[in-house]
Amino acid sequence: MNYQDQLTLLSDILKNQHAQNHGTEDEFNQIHRLAEALQAQGQLDENMQQTLASIANYCASRNCPENSDQIGQWIQSIDEITIPYPHE
Repeated sequence: MNYQDQLTLLSDILKNQHAQNHGTEDEFNQIHRLAEALQAQGQLDENMQQTLASIANYCASRNCPENSDQIGQWIQSIDEITIPYPHE
């Protein structure tokens, strides 16, 4: 799975949690793994690296309602960098 696919999957899971205002243990674990894998690849700019670090911290809190506004911002940030490259 390339980094675009990982970003898309991360965005999809976050969108689901945002819509349901809830996340499962498996979702939080998968989000955390994706965020760490993306950070390790080093293909993303500093802003996205910080976003991924925030997402990883969010997984530790497991609090969708408290982070609702941030989740929306993260989704927007991820979607902004994945939309220009739909066929990669």
